[in-house]
Formats: sequence, structure tokens, C-alpha cells
Amino acid sequence: MLCLALIGLSGLLPACNDDMPAASYYTFTGGTMADFLQRREDFSLFRRIVERAGRMDFMGSRGARTFFPATNAGVEAFLQEKGYSSVEDIPEAYCDTLVRTCVVERIIYTYDLPATSQENNELDLPLIFETSGDTVDAQQMALTIINRRSAIVNEMKNDSVENGVVHSVDRVIVPSTSLGSTLLDENHADFEIWYEALRRTGLTDSLYRYRDEAYEQTKKNYEPFTQSMRIGNEDYVAKLPDHRYSGFTLFIVPDKVFYEKYGDRFSEDVSMDEKIDALYDLAVEKYDDTESANIFALNKTDPATGQTLKQRYWNRESLTSRHNPLNMFLSYHILDRLFSSTAKLVNTYGVNTAAVNPADWVGTLLDFSTIKLEKVYASVDPTVEHPGGFYVNRCHGTQYNDHQQVRGAYMTVPAQENFSLNVAYYYLDDVVAYDTDMRNITMNTRMRIDFQLLWPELTNNNMRLCGNPLKEYNSGDNSEEGTEGGGFNYYLPPGYLKNISFSENTLFIVKRPIIYWSNYQGDDVALMGTSYDVTFQLPNVPPGSYELRLGYCALDSRGIGQVYVDGVAQGLPIDMRDKADAANIGGLYNGWNGTRSEKDGANGIYSEEELQENARIMKNNGYYSGPRGAYFFLGYLGSVSSPAYDPTKCIIFYTQNDLLRRRICQVQVQPNRHHTIRIRSVLSSATSGSFSLDYMELVPMNICGPGGTGEDAL
Repeated sequence: MLCLALIGLSGLLPACNDDMPAASYYTFTGGTMADFLQRREDFSLFRRIVERAGRMDFMGSRGARTFFPATNAGVEAFLQEKGYSSVEDIPEAYCDTLVRTCVVERIIYTYDLPATSQENNELDLPLIFETSGDTVDAQQMALTIINRRSAIVNEMKNDSVENGVVHSVDRVIVPSTSLGSTLLDENHADFEIWYEALRRTGLTDSLYRYRDEAYEQTKKNYEPFTQSMRIGNEDYVAKLPDHRYSGFTLFIVPDKVFYEKYGDRFSEDVSMDEKIDALYDLAVEKYDDTESANIFALNKTDPATGQTLKQRYWNRESLTSRHNPLNMFLSYHILDRLFSSTAKLVNTYGVNTAAVNPADWVGTLLDFSTIKLEKVYASVDPTVEHPGGFYVNRCHGTQYNDHQQVRGAYMTVPAQENFSLNVAYYYLDDVVAYDTDMRNITMNTRMRIDFQLLWPELTNNNMRLCGNPLKEYNSGDNSEEGTEGGGFNYYLPPGYLKNISFSENTLFIVKRPIIYWSNYQGDDVALMGTSYDVTFQLPNVPPGSYELRLGYCALDSRGIGQVYVDGVAQGLPIDMRDKADAANIGGLYNGWNGTRSEKDGANGIYSEEELQENARIMKNNGYYSGPRGAYFFLGYLGSVSSPAYDPTKCIIFYTQNDLLRRRICQVQVQPNRHHTIRIRSVLSSATSGSFSLDYMELVPMNICGPGGTGEDAL
């Protein structure tokens, strides 16, 4: 009953103060985590679990970890739930699993937790922390809920011990070890139509992929990273990925949405066959147009039958075909990566939400398609119904899309368990599609794509947004043990990422995020080596003409790289050592971070007219300034507890001369074709030369080209 009471209720209660009088807390004094268990009789049952697991010595060892033991009442509830008569009935191996589930190898205090956050435990499985203020204890204190199941007891949290911190919980944290098909099979009471459609199309069979066992065998063949590998003045150390996981995120439309929004098609009183037929007809409407046929090659002739793929597979008997409209429709609702929680769904770090919504563009199981994930704020889009909420494929009206607005679908987290080893699912309040509205309106904008979002493996293996971005660079960045913020830098071997190839002497480094770095959203990918050469796919965008740009931070230790698109060299090489006020770029800057415009503050020294003219000069030279909607923190002004923009502590990219965007070329995107970008080092020096893959932009030419509406400076 307590668990049910703690499940999030989506804004029914106001946020509560997380402060309590000091006398209200129990404070453990002295000793280790092992001592904590041995001296507290109200944890005698969990102590016995730790003893049967053979982990008491570990709990007494040196370290800097976080421990979530359950109270005796919580263990007794677990025994009843699982049908054990006592702790002695729990298999020793499962005791070990339970202990590893509630240990995180870094120190976490509850006052540092945002509303939603995610950490991996010793089993490399996610712990999802939610502190929304919607669930409170008897004293009306906000509770932190772990994995929608266990609440941290407010009176017994943040107990510092010699080897970390202890947070007591009211229920045993149980690992989620099922695969996606099992998760959906056990929890589909709210979405029977969607589940049956997934089953009939065979898409549930696509959700078994989890761990690459071949990588488990080959990873021992790779040399560990050493300082001698590095190029330039970067002195961090990178580690090889521990595993290679796959994962998926499903956007599901519950039955009640179909009955309420599509009542002319769906009824509770008809058979499941009729409901699937109605969903099939809806799918046909979404993709029955000429451009969809071109993008997905539906007009391609099947040599065996002489029919087009559309003629052969657009029927109710071919639901398992990837060319069937219902299969296409559902595939678009499945992302090619795992978001176990909303904590990492959209990267909001370094985005000025007073000016622009944080948005990410990612791939789906429908090849040649892209989906938009966005956290929408009323300061940017006053018409939004759920400020600060997550939307899919939303577009607010601007001058760049003739003020057309697409509502998209609002995303919510299910009340029941919604993630497993390799699958998570969320609810949408409407269907979405890669249809004409998505392609012609929502995607008719400047699309800014962080490179760490380009490859699903970085999300699936906890490299993207790993650790705590609020932690500054520290000695842990020079160790494979990681940082005090829980993050790591990684170097990836050939074959680890899909849709990319690089030369043997290329070092492909994925850096942990630090919001004090002048990179977009605090992270980037570094290409290192004396002659790096990397080729990968561009993101999927609708057919048409686009301007391709690369955004980066210029440093003296950077390299020079020649960029190719579809195998053709594009212009002069990029010299990442040149700052925006260099003679060949021609930007107007008041020093390295001077305020450039009167609109940006009282210290501006250039008029808006001068800056507009300068933007034309920079564009003629092949460059743009950094964006106005992105910023980074200045570390020497003190640490921060919130990543929100603060003009007294932050630098807007637009004002800094070493943050700029290079125009690469105009790309003519063809339907049903993956385009490629290649970057090859042309710097002869063997002592410096890293090439930064920070972010790219794909911008329709009707915005930034001749006769266009103008550049989106945000």
C-alpha cells in the first residue's frame, strides 16, 4: 500500500520543502557501511542479506560509494512479496544480486539530486531517482523514489560514513532483469491495442537484443589507454567500454487515447481484429503519399513478382513486412536506443530555455526517418499545455515555418514499471508519424544535433551524459577509476559503433560532460592520432537541399581536417586553431568573451547593425558565430547546483571568439539514401591535432540560402 501511495501523481500536490530541523534526523557517527549495519538493529535483516552474500568485508572496505539498505520492515515486505519465509530462504546468489543492486560507486547526496536523475549500480543497471514533490511522507516532506518502488526515508538519509554515504529505504530495491518482450507482456493492460499490433507485426521479436557477446570475447584484445596515445594538450585518460549493450525506447498510445481522440474509428465494444484494422487504416493515411513512397522505396519493383513493394505488402496479410504501413507506423514509435528514464531523454545542459527549447533529433526503427524529442517551455512557446514537459514532434510557429504550429504528442511516464534490461516505454497522448507535417513543417528548421547523440551505442552504454556534468574537471579525469562525479572518458575500438569506420591509428574519444567546458552541452567527441580518418552517416532528414555546418571550440591544440560529403572534398580544410576574429574569418569580438551587442548588455561596443553586417562577412568567409541559445558556466565563479542560465556566471556562445560554426557545403539529400561525412587529418605535426566533433547543424536552404528568411541565430 505504501508503494502505491508513493507512485507519482503528476502534479496533484505542490512541491515541498526538503529541509528539516537537524534534531529530526538520525545521524550515524563514525565507522563504515559495515559498521552502520552491525550497530543498527533496525537493519538486522538486511545485514543478514549482506552476510549471506559474502559482502560484509566489501561494505567495510575503503571507497567512495552510496548504499541504499532497506529497513527491517522493508525486508519483511520483500520476503512476503517473493514468498520467502525468512532471509535464510533467499539463495545466496540472489542475496549478492540484491546487495549489488543497492550500491552505486560514487557518493550521492539527496540535496544534489534534480527532479529526475539516473545512476548505474554495481550490476550496471539503472537506478532512477524521482523527487518531484508529488509524493510526500507523514510530515509533508518530499520523498525521493527509486525505480518507482522504494522511498528514501527522510529521517535516515545522507548519513555520512567513512567510505561513502548511506540512504535508508523503506523497501528492498529489486533489479529489473527482464527483457523487453516480457516487460510488455506483463504490463500492457493500458495498451492492449498497441500490444496486439506489436505482436501481429512481429516487432516484439525485435526487442530481444541486449548484450553483444562477441564484444565480451574481443575486448580483452585491445590495449589499455595510455598517456602516450594522446595528441595535443589533453591530459585525461580514457577507458575501453565495459560492454556493448543494445536497447530500445517505445512510445505507446494507450487505448483510452484511441477511444477519446479517434472515437469515429475505435470503440471498446468491437473485436480486437476490428481495432487492428482501424489502426491499419490510420497508418495507411499517414504514409499514403508520393514523398513517403520515395523515401521508403515503396515504388521499387520486386523482381520475384513484378509488383511494387507497396502493391505487394500494403495489405492486412503482410503485417510482418518492414514495408507494410502498420509495421512502418509502429516502427516509427520505437527509438533505436534505451532511455530508462526522462533524466537523459533530452540533454538540457547549456541551453538557454528563455530563448530556445532543448531538442534532440534521434533515429527510429523506421529506416530513413528521424523523430524530435523536445522539452517545451512557456518562455519559448506560450501555447504549450504542459510547460516544462516532454513532447514528440512538436513545432511552435516562427518566421522560419510561416508561423505554422504542430502540436505533436505529449509524453508521460506510466504509473507501473516501465523499463527493463533493454526496453523502456512511455505514453503519448496522440500518435506521431514521419508524415508530411513532420517532414515539411517540424523539420523545416535549423536542426542542431549533438555528436554524442548520433550513435545509439553511446546512450545504450551510459557514455552520453555519464556522471554528473556539474562536477568540474578533476584528478579523476586522469584515471580509469572515473571522476568524483561518476563519469568516465571512453575510447572506442573499431566496430563498436554502427555506421562508422575509422583508420587503425585513429583514437575515437568520447568525453564525459562538464558544463564548465566551452563545448555545446559540455561534451564532445575527439578524433586523435597523427593521421585520423573517420567516415560516418549523416542523420536522416527529408529529401531536399540543406546547409551542413560543424560547430566547435577553437583551441591551439586542435588539428586541421579535410571534410568530405559522399566522398567529395568540400572546400578548404577546417583549421580548428583559428578563432572567429582571425583575419580569414573576420568576426567582430570585444576580446575573447566581450559582450558584442547593446542588446546583450550594457557593455556592448558594437551596434546591432554592425553585427548584422559582420554576420554577412563571416558567412561569405564560410563561418557563423556561436549560437545565442547555448552557454557554458565559468568555473572560477563558483560551483552551481542548477544548470539554469545565470548571466552573472555564464557565457553565451555568441559572444565568445573561440566558439563558432563552419559552413561545410550544401547537401542535396536524396530519398532512400544514407549520406556520409568523412573527416581526414591534414596536419603534419605529430604533437598536436585533435579534431572536435561537438555538434552539427542541418539547415534547409529555404531558411539560410538566397532568398531565404534569414539565419536562425539561436
